[in-house]
Amino acid sequence: MTLAELTAKYGRRWQVSDAVGGGWYAVRRNGLSPGLIQRGLSNVRCAATLEELAGHLMSEAQLEALLAHDLEYAGVLPPGGGAPGASSKRPAAPA
Repeated sequence: MTLAELTAKYGRRWQVSDAVGGGWYAVRRNGLSPGLIQRGLSNVRCAATLEELAGHLMSEAQLEALLAHDLEYAGVLPPGGGAPGASSKRPAAPA
């Protein structure tokens, strides 16, 4: 796995960088609420290799999808409302 491949796959939600002491880390572009962190999601993931980091980010994406499904089922998110932690930026209303 290369940095370009990892960025292409996860770069919309994560900023990936090399660590000063070696290894790699990823920081969410949009921070999570305390409630989502309590449900197991993370704002920062670290790893010794890009392959290991890719595995961590894949796990985050899977948990996001599971939580989104559960929140839609509970009526907290509208159907297709997006994964938790996803940016909720909306276009500006016409003037």
